[in-house]
Amino acid sequence: MDHTSAEGMIDIFYSHIIDMPELPEVEMFRQYIEKTSLWQTIIKMEIRNDIIVREVEQKILKEAVEGSEFTSVLRYGKWLYLQLSKGGWLIWHFGMTGRPISLNKSREERFTRALFLFRCGSLAFVDPRMLGHLDIVSSPDVHIKEKKLGPDALDISYEIFMNTFQNSRGNVKAALMNQHKVAGIGNLYSDEILFQCQVNPNDKACSLSNHELECIFHTMRRVLQQSIAVETNFDLLPNSYLLRNRSRKGVCPRCNTPLQTDTIGGRTSYFCAKCLQI
Repeated sequence: MDHTSAEGMIDIFYSHIIDMPELPEVEMFRQYIEKTSLWQTIIKMEIRNDIIVREVEQKILKEAVEGSEFTSVLRYGKWLYLQLSKGGWLIWHFGMTGRPISLNKSREERFTRALFLFRCGSLAFVDPRMLGHLDIVSSPDVHIKEKKLGPDALDISYEIFMNTFQNSRGNVKAALMNQHKVAGIGNLYSDEILFQCQVNPNDKACSLSNHELECIFHTMRRVLQQSIAVETNFDLLPNSYLLRNRSRKGVCPRCNTPLQTDTIGGRTSYFCAKCLQI
C-alpha cells in the first residue's frame, strides 16, 4: 500500500466510524502509520493541548520523541505502541474520536492535538473530543501489565476464553467489553458478535451454554478479522452483518424487524428482540 492508498484507507474508515475505535479500527491505524510514518527523524514534537499528555511530563515525552524515528508499531487491544529509535515506546490511545493523519508541509488538520514534524511532512494526532492520550513506557509488556489488560481478542486461546466467561458474573455484553477480560472489543463489535450468535446481551455470561460460548469465541475472531479485511468499511461487510444496519432506524438483516436498543454497561446496545424472542 503506497502513501496515497493509505490516505484513502483512513478517509474510508472515518466515513463509517460512529463509536470509539475498537480493535479493527486501531489495526487500521497501525497499518496506516506503518505505511506513512516509519523511519523518519522526528525534528520536533508539538503538543497543542496539555490534556492529551496528562499522564506524563511534556519535557520527558518530548525528549524521548524528538530526534527519534518510529521504527515499528504494535497493536494490543485498542492501544498502539510506537518503538522509538532512541529507546522506549510511545503509547497512543485514541479515546472516542482520535485518529492519526499523515500531513504534507502545506496541509493543516483541524483539532490537531499533537504533531510529529518530520523533514518532509508530519504525523498529526487529531482528536475533536480530546479523550485520547499519549504516554511513554519502557516496553509494551510493562504497560499491558500496569493496565491489567486481558489477552488480545485475536490472540486469546479457546481455553482461557471459556474459563474467563464461564466464571464471569456480569452480563455477556459487559464481559466482552471488559478490557481486563479480553482486550480490543467495545460497543460496536460486541453487538455484532452477540447478534450473530443470537445471544441476549443481558444474559449472564456464566449462564450461557458451552455451545453459546463457543459460538461467541469463534464469531469474535471471524468478525474482527472480516472487518480488518474490508478496512472497517462496513458497506463491504456481508449483508448478514448487524453493523451494516446498526442505527436508530435500522432493521434486522435476518428477519427485517426494527432493531431495539438498551443501555448495557453504559453503552447503547442494538439487538433484534424477535430473533431473541424477548
